[in-house]
Amino acid sequence: MSPEITKKVTIDQILEQRMVDLKKSMAKRPLAEIKKDSKDADDPKNFKKALKTKETFPLICEYKPASPSLGDISSRGLEETLMLYKYGGASAVSILTEEKFFKGNIEFLDQASKLIDVPIMRKDFLLDEYQIFEARAHGASSVLLMSGIYPDISSGIEICLSLGMEPLVECKNSIDVFKAIDVDAEIIGINNRSFKDFSIDLKRTKAVAPLIPEDIVLVSESGINNLEDVKTVCGYGVDALLIGTSVMQSDNVVETIQRFIQMAKNSSELYHKSNPKKSRAHAKKRTGDGSFEQFA
Repeated sequence: MSPEITKKVTIDQILEQRMVDLKKSMAKRPLAEIKKDSKDADDPKNFKKALKTKETFPLICEYKPASPSLGDISSRGLEETLMLYKYGGASAVSILTEEKFFKGNIEFLDQASKLIDVPIMRKDFLLDEYQIFEARAHGASSVLLMSGIYPDISSGIEICLSLGMEPLVECKNSIDVFKAIDVDAEIIGINNRSFKDFSIDLKRTKAVAPLIPEDIVLVSESGINNLEDVKTVCGYGVDALLIGTSVMQSDNVVETIQRFIQMAKNSSELYHKSNPKKSRAHAKKRTGDGSFEQFA
């Protein structure tokens, strides 16, 4: 494991490094060139459609070579991992592109777009429109826009739509969610991981899910490690899951994905059957689960 990953890292350190790397990229290849490249790229695949499929329960499987909290995650390379995701039945793939702390690379997007025929999302700490155009230029069909980190979510969504992409707007609490809804985000992710200490609490999804209207795709992200976790979060009425570490570290990736999908599908069907009137349809009233105050 590399020293910069194994020692304790804060979100501020990650963002500081990300800005340094961004300035280097912008100096090397100006925005005007990146915009031209984004126009010349192959048409993006429909990320939202992939997450609204009725044929299966949508799983976004993530390629994340390392993380600040775990260090190196898997020795499998990109191609082998993506082939396993493909055969397992992933509906979309999230690719980490941050280099220092997550050992990602922007070139992974180019490689992934040639290897698999599902939408690819760039997952990174996006701080500027440059990174959205960069993602499209390298073959991404979506990007992750983090509330509280990307400076203007509304503008970010508009840029994505102009490029034929539908972004996943990541939220941590009720305020983030309300802001995302107000700027017409169509895919909202709830990050179960705290940026303060990187701890996991699946109750974030439970607390915030009722706030999100059913016409918005709701994705639960981070900390979904086993079948019980899948059952738990799908019992909150989510539409899709983003899972990385638990599938990457599995001895049998294909089987793990398929078991996760089946559990998610069963639990989601049970949720809708048990809550025919008490669903996310009432979300516009802006009242969440009773435990949501701690995530307000």
